[in-house]
Amino acid sequence: MHDTQLDDDPLAVLKLGIMLGKRRAFASVSGRCSAATVQLLRRIREEKLYQSLTHSWRDFCNEYLCLSRRHADYLIALLKRFGPVYFELSELIGVSPRQYLAIEPAVHEDRLVIDGEAISLIPENTPRLREAIDHLLAPPQRRPVTAVTLHERIAAVADRGRAAANELVALYGSCRDREGRELILEIATELRLILMQPQ
Repeated sequence: MHDTQLDDDPLAVLKLGIMLGKRRAFASVSGRCSAATVQLLRRIREEKLYQSLTHSWRDFCNEYLCLSRRHADYLIALLKRFGPVYFELSELIGVSPRQYLAIEPAVHEDRLVIDGEAISLIPENTPRLREAIDHLLAPPQRRPVTAVTLHERIAAVADRGRAAANELVALYGSCRDREGRELILEIATELRLILMQPQ
């Protein structure tokens, strides 16, 4: 770990101020977090540029970004996982991370490709993008379900639950960054809380 002494470097403090100004400008124009904003957050965190104002990333997030540290880290994790294109799509049509995961195979650089047609991720294409994404997210046509017993259904759900739990454990074991591990633990806690809700 290296400590960046920005207090002694007025140019570094100025650069941090410019980045914070850019972040506020982005937020005021878009009304929500954009890829450019999150890239600035990531740079501030990774280069420890916040240390010119406070020694704690958590305090910097709360005081200067008006975000919780956890939310800032979550946004940076989304940027690392999906890249800037997720934020572009999110601004255009409001896709969630879960929805993006479902459509990710159809996303190629700055285009959405569906049925051989490439749709550029630009505001003018918002209606076409919304229609294409609705199509991608639509549940598949249901085939007639053969009658199964309650015990068979329970066994099938249990198998899927175990598979999902094992996948989370494997992801946690292979994850090397703290933010990714925190995200996995958040998901596991959310699932546990759902299971414990009284019916």
